[in-house]
Amino acid sequence: MFGWLRRSNDRAARGADADALRNEGLGLAMDWGEDWLAPIQERLRERHPRLSRAELDEFDATCRAAMKRGHELVHGLVRAHGKNLALPAFAERFVAEVPWASAENVERLFNQGLYYAWKTGGPAGSA
Repeated sequence: MFGWLRRSNDRAARGADADALRNEGLGLAMDWGEDWLAPIQERLRERHPRLSRAELDEFDATCRAAMKRGHELVHGLVRAHGKNLALPAFAERFVAEVPWASAENVERLFNQGLYYAWKTGGPAGSA
């Protein structure tokens, strides 16, 4: 009788699960050290062996694109507004483009972007 409600809740749960996986993947994409700028598929597969290769590839592409966009956005905002850029200015713009990003990942991405804007004058991975 309430099958439509269960299906709706199932879709919502899958969406929430996908957001959690995207945030986990974004965190992996932002790892420092030997994993910096490295694909995330194998690290994500170790944590979630049920994911298919296609799903892992999709998460990698999505998360690394979000990270790149965040770094580019910070760099552009620093160029426009100076190095005293505040998190809310970045967060508002980034979350408008990447609504699934957690507050923790937004802040971490902002800090990484600032680091690269100050250190190199450009987004990470740009040359």
